[in-house]
Amino acid sequence: MTLKIWRQENSNASGNFQTYQVSDVSPDMSFLEMIDVLNEKLIVKNEDPIAFDHDCREGICGMCSMVINGRPHGPLKGVTTCQLHMRSFKEGDTIVIEPWRANSFPCLKRLNSG
Repeated sequence: MTLKIWRQENSNASGNFQTYQVSDVSPDMSFLEMIDVLNEKLIVKNEDPIAFDHDCREGICGMCSMVINGRPHGPLKGVTTCQLHMRSFKEGDTIVIEPWRANSFPCLKRLNSG
């Protein structure tokens, strides 16, 4: 799976998309678990992990909001990002991930506030 993720150092820096390859993704993983897998690989390579809010991971708080393939929270209506599962995507898909841009959820670092 190919991920194009918006990265920026802080709220004053200009950002850009960076491309990552992720394998060993189970259809039963949540979207955030998939990002956790990527982060583990980035940390092993001594690279900065993807920063994102994920307060509850139970679909309650909304802190995990991000724009996935141009849609808030991803392809499913009425589902928060943390409740989105990888079975909603096909093997070989390219997924574009951007921060949720709203005054109440400022982009502080890299992907989302964090």
